[in-house]
Amino acid sequence: MIRRKILLVSLLFLSVLTGFRFIWLHFFTTPSHPTAVQGKLDLRDWKQLTNHTVRLDGEWEFYPNTFFMQNSEISTALEDPIDYIPVPDSWKFPKKQSTNPYYGFGSYRLRILVDPNQGKSYAFHITSITASSKMYVNGQLIGQTGQPAKHKEAYEPLDTPYTAYYTLEENADVLNVVIQVANFDNVRKGGMVRSIKFGLESVLNREMNFANDMVRLACVAYMIHALYGIVLFFIGNRDKRLLYFSGMITCIVLGTLLDGERLLLVWLPFNYQWSIKILFISMISGGYFLIQTLRYHLPYWLKTTGSLLYVIICFASILSVLLLPASYISMLQPFYILIMFIPCLLAPVVMFSSTTESSRENIFLLLAAIAAISSLIWLFILYALRIEMMSYPFDLIIATICFAAFWFKRYFQVLDDSQKLTRKLQRADKHKDDFLTTVAHELRNPLHGILNILQSVSEREKETLGHKSTKDLELLMMVGQRMSFMLNDLLDLGRLKENRIKLQPTPVSIHSLTATVINMLQFMTEGKPIRFSNRIPNNFPYVMADENRLIQILVNLLHNSIKYSYAGEVSIHASVEKEWAKVSVVDSGIGMEPEVLERIFEPYEQAVQGISALGGGFGLGLNICKQLVELHGGTMTARSKSNEGSVFTFTLKLADTSKLTFEPVTSPYSYVFPTSPSEADLETSAMRERANDRIRLLAVDDDSVNLKVLESIFASESYEVITATSGQEALLKLGGCDFDLVISDVMMPNMSGYELTSRIRERYSLSELPVLLLTAYNRDEDIEAGFRVGANDYVTKPMKATELKSRVLSLTKLKRSVNERLRIEAAWLQAQIKPHFILNTFTAIAELSRVDMERMDALVEELDNFIRLSIDFQNSDQAASLEHELSLVQSYLYIQKERFGDRLQVIWEVDNSIQIEIPPLTIQPLVENAVIHGVLDRLAGGEVRICIKQSEHEVEVRISDNGKGMEDERLQHILERQVDNRTGIGLHNTDRRLKQLYGSGFKIDSKPGEGTTVSFSIKK
Repeated sequence: MIRRKILLVSLLFLSVLTGFRFIWLHFFTTPSHPTAVQGKLDLRDWKQLTNHTVRLDGEWEFYPNTFFMQNSEISTALEDPIDYIPVPDSWKFPKKQSTNPYYGFGSYRLRILVDPNQGKSYAFHITSITASSKMYVNGQLIGQTGQPAKHKEAYEPLDTPYTAYYTLEENADVLNVVIQVANFDNVRKGGMVRSIKFGLESVLNREMNFANDMVRLACVAYMIHALYGIVLFFIGNRDKRLLYFSGMITCIVLGTLLDGERLLLVWLPFNYQWSIKILFISMISGGYFLIQTLRYHLPYWLKTTGSLLYVIICFASILSVLLLPASYISMLQPFYILIMFIPCLLAPVVMFSSTTESSRENIFLLLAAIAAISSLIWLFILYALRIEMMSYPFDLIIATICFAAFWFKRYFQVLDDSQKLTRKLQRADKHKDDFLTTVAHELRNPLHGILNILQSVSEREKETLGHKSTKDLELLMMVGQRMSFMLNDLLDLGRLKENRIKLQPTPVSIHSLTATVINMLQFMTEGKPIRFSNRIPNNFPYVMADENRLIQILVNLLHNSIKYSYAGEVSIHASVEKEWAKVSVVDSGIGMEPEVLERIFEPYEQAVQGISALGGGFGLGLNICKQLVELHGGTMTARSKSNEGSVFTFTLKLADTSKLTFEPVTSPYSYVFPTSPSEADLETSAMRERANDRIRLLAVDDDSVNLKVLESIFASESYEVITATSGQEALLKLGGCDFDLVISDVMMPNMSGYELTSRIRERYSLSELPVLLLTAYNRDEDIEAGFRVGANDYVTKPMKATELKSRVLSLTKLKRSVNERLRIEAAWLQAQIKPHFILNTFTAIAELSRVDMERMDALVEELDNFIRLSIDFQNSDQAASLEHELSLVQSYLYIQKERFGDRLQVIWEVDNSIQIEIPPLTIQPLVENAVIHGVLDRLAGGEVRICIKQSEHEVEVRISDNGKGMEDERLQHILERQVDNRTGIGLHNTDRRLKQLYGSGFKIDSKPGEGTTVSFSIKK
């Protein structure tokens, strides 16, 4: 039944469209008039010429391969018999005269007989002549488009519409019209393929103006729809179908301006090539946008594979239009038209099926498709029957209106759904608040019981508990109090919504109350270089406020300032403005962006969101503060700049009973609470000196309480915990000493645990410095993110001490075993003295025994020294003296110098005053590489320069040679792990040990034929 109704509506709609089209044809079609017969058109007896234009259709004289009126001269009579050709129609030359039957040139001729009494000023409107033309009347050139010529090299194609005018001379009643035409570009047609309008100048201008106005009106109507589609896209839910709809309308506008009166070619001077290209690009793009607009309504196969295939064909076709010349584009014209027709024919079928099966609101899309197809079908009917009709835009206007109706109906439906969803969310929000209130009540009772028991144990066992246990109990009390504050916030939020909070205002000293709150929150600044400053004078006037609620306001504001500050000062100021006290809490924290500042007083809103947000809190504190201040009759505001801190200001009514007078704030009235030591003081001797048997941990967390918990867990003698409150501070401490493991929280401001891990991996590998992440999330994507940036392991919060200790012990064992392996590997590699080096040295000793015994003894002594130092147990230590390393180098160079003589030159540039320890076996491998692979690879030998210089903060070691050097490709891989028979010790091993200890490894500079320089720096 539904299918029948929809089909009936569709047929009725199509009938109405067709009826309107016939009415338009009746009123705007030229009445019957004479046609040209054998090159002559007699209009002398046609009286309607004063009100209507005529089409110069019929038989024209045609002279192929001939130009009449060339250079405005009447040609001589032709010997060949006259040919007659129908106009409008395409010419077709015999194939023997041209490679293409539509290529060539010729002249059309028509004699028009008119009644001079009807008028003397006449006009001709040429819409299109393929592909260039000149128009003569009575031997006078009156119009031209392009440059017709007998050869392709001389002609210029251009097919733009134009209107030409001619005035009869006295006593003349004949217009001898000659049109020269040439075509060497269009392979499918040529000549006068469109009718020429003729009439009195005033009549033709009137009709042309009306036709042009109709085209402009249609284009404006189309573009309004395209514009609102774009506007709806940007202000709505960014549905791409709106953009596709606007793109389709734009293509319709281009098609309207390129067809019919072809106004676009009048407004913009496109050449022949681009006029063809723009037309076909508009056609293909229109089909693409239409299929994308209707894509969601297509069957599954067409929506996926079919749609993708069509898109590929469209893009390939547009590319071919852009690249191919006009002649080839004309050849492919049927293919391009077919591409446009596919979605046009598919649209009504698909929309009919979608309307009957899924949603009745799609009836608007169905009617739009029917209107568009109706316009397209009529276009072909008029072209096939050669019916000239004034531009009829209403089918497409109705189609766009139907599209608009669909989108507006969707909008109002979405609006209605949004209102229903809003009411549903409001109910859910109420249920959520009730749930949170219930949970807060249920948690507060056992929490208070826990706090009471802790307080009792702390007081009862004060004498028997050790200092460490007492501190742990105090820490538990602080954590419990913070939880109690959070639960109170949840309860207050419900009371505020229901207006159940009743204030009991009394005169209160804001100075004393601020000092009390600062003492309460003092513990939160431990581990952070932050100090509190109460800048409210002692004699500041009393304010009328509920004391408990004012404490709650100050606690929330100061807690918020500590939470988002990492250094500097948190100060409280107050001033009097008329009858109000203005209190400000100022911090130097991270500040807020303007968009965050606008919503900071909303519930559940925090200054920092995402993975870098600070942990803890519900985001209720500032919202509750604002509501409590407003209950007191005051106001609360905030101002802030990113990275410059924030200022929260609230006002309270001054107490009437206050008799104190206000004096300006001076330093005697202000006092500063010392908090944590400066960053420099934190660098204690425990950081600078470590025992070899203790495991050193770097704990990173922005919350000082969490850091104290970690210190408590690892308080045994085998661990040494160094803390950092930010990622930046952690990176600084990593550069100051060696650690066995980094334990980092994931959620930290400015630099998250993920980013810190990534920065650590730029310097240390997974085995050189393990990283353990603490995360409140246990989702796969969070865990994967940690491993992806280089974390070794993770522990979810709340963490179990036994699990955390087990994972830490496992990771630190891994790190220490890797360090030990690197040192042993270096010593082992050096101990593997190459047999050919020993044999060659013995050969040199044997040779010297015959000529110079003293040199032989010296060489034997240096060889003994070299072997002894190579297998010395110090080589497996973490560091050795520079003197020890240079002794090994001197022995090696002495042996090589004796062997190779003047081929090896050694230059020493070493400051004798340098006293420093370096990793063993770092200089000798570089010198050996310089000698063997640099200098001795050249027959002439070369020079090895050993330069060790010290500056204020570091010692630089530089080994250079003027040997054969290295290519860039080899240089890029020289530090990769490789140990071969020639190197003796892997450069990779030495480079990694330097990076572990000092943060940087080798710097290598080499050029083929010029030599190599290897350097590294050691911090003092």
